[in-house]
This record gives sequence, C-alpha cells and structure tokens, in this order.
Amino acid sequence: MIRVRTAVSTAFAAATLLLLAQAAWTAQAPQERLDAEDRWAKTLRIVRETFPDVPQLSTERLAETLEADADVVLLDARSKEEFETSHLQGAVRATSMRSAREALKGHGEESVVVVYCSVGYRSSRLAQKLRATGVENVVNLEGSLFKWANEGRPVYRGSEQVRTVHPFDEDWGDLLDRALWSNPR
Repeated sequence: MIRVRTAVSTAFAAATLLLLAQAAWTAQAPQERLDAEDRWAKTLRIVRETFPDVPQLSTERLAETLEADADVVLLDARSKEEFETSHLQGAVRATSMRSAREALKGHGEESVVVVYCSVGYRSSRLAQKLRATGVENVVNLEGSLFKWANEGRPVYRGSEQVRTVHPFDEDWGDLLDRALWSNPR
C-alpha cells in the first residue's frame, strides 16, 4: 500500500510540475511569437529593400504552383551541408551563376525559376544575378525554406521526406521552429 501511495504521489508531483511548466511557457509564448513575427517582418523587409528588382513568390503560391504541376525549376542556393540535410522536392543545388546556368540547361524560357535559401537573402542575390543576365522568369521564394518548413510543408533528403532543416547558424536559426532543427542545441 505504501508503494502505491508513493507512486501516486510521485505521479501527482510530476503532473503538477508539468502543468506549472506549461503555464509558464504559455504565459511567455505570445511575446516569443511576437518577437519571432517582428523578426520575420524585419528580415523580409531587408530582403525586399536590398533586392528591389527581384520578384518575391510566397510559399503559398509556390505550393499552389507545384500542385498544378507547372514547369518550375527549383534552385537551392544553400551550402552542400544545408542541402544534404533537406531541401524542396526536385530542387537542384546552385550556389553560383555557373551552377545555376547548368541547372537551367534543357528548360525552356517559359519555366518559372524559383530560387530559395534559408530565409531569402542568398537566393535573392542569385536571382538578381540571373535576372541581370537575361533570365526573366526568376523569383525568390519569400521566407525561403525556413518559412516553408515552419508552415508544415514537406522537405526532403534525396527522395525521402524528412522533418528536419539545417538551421544555418544560431542567429538565423531563431527564425526556424526549433523542433525542425537538424542539430538541436
């Protein structure tokens, strides 16, 4: 009987601690969400202001376009390590003009070229260079892979769907849901 009481007391204490921790997190969550939303807004604004001539495509619009089976070329402007962790299905890694041009060979002018990275800065820079060399149907995925993954959209490692994304670094990784980090810290 004593063992049963001890087990019940322990379970009750654990449940109480869990409820208190959840209450503390819930009290902080709105401010954390506000901070993340504010940081996202600032990041997207900086990308738009730095690359004003690069059209931005929303994640929602890309998802619709891919579902419609449109002619889309996805270029991932991230490092090899980031790409190998996960990427959009069918994406080709292209971090330079040379690799981007190579990836575009065989695709017609009607193809929509969507470039992405972690949050959109590196991809906007590559999209800007492509536009300067005459590639007209090129856009940046606004919010890039972090926004896509944060919205619960699928990412892949090769052909296998996975649930992790490379966070780039500690600072930029704050824009990625921690549950999605490939290397949680």
